[in-house]
Amino acid sequence: MTIAKITQSTKTLSCALLLLSPLVATAATPQKWQINPQKTNVNFEVSYLKKSMIKGTFNKVDGTINYDENKPQNTTVRFTVYTDSVDTDLKPRDYFIRRKELLNTKQYPTIKFTSSGAKLKNPREGHVTGKFNALGQSKPMTVKVTLNAVYTQSKTEPSALKFKATALVNRHDFSVTAFPGIFGTTIPIVITGELMPAK
Repeated sequence: MTIAKITQSTKTLSCALLLLSPLVATAATPQKWQINPQKTNVNFEVSYLKKSMIKGTFNKVDGTINYDENKPQNTTVRFTVYTDSVDTDLKPRDYFIRRKELLNTKQYPTIKFTSSGAKLKNPREGHVTGKFNALGQSKPMTVKVTLNAVYTQSKTEPSALKFKATALVNRHDFSVTAFPGIFGTTIPIVITGELMPAK
């Protein structure tokens, strides 16, 4: 690999993390990217009876990113999780979690994160700040993002970015205080997946 190609690859990795996007656009106009829902997982875990952990995922998600290369501070991120898609690998427990006292999926079918800023820590890590909306309430959230790989899928498909995003949610912040002796309070969320250019 030539020095020019190495330099360009380094620039692409750095900018891609700031965007959370698979490619760095060369145009000055905002570029739009979308979550690949088939290759994106939203995982969580919560302590159960203070002795074990319940692990689960949300099977339905989507999102978009708009990025202006000349004004990266104007980057916007929208991520949506559909609460009814919660899956802990045990259907009776899933029904229990969907109930009014917990996720309340009938009244609040989505959880959303909308960004307000992005900051690059190093070529492989960064933080995205924004608002986390759940159960009719909005709270500030900072999401740590790690870039895993930028890769070419095939000759006919565009390049994509594999990434990992982590955050913590305190369910009491959203007035979910039911069953304190059964479920824990702080819930780690880990998103792994990829982004691709929006059609």
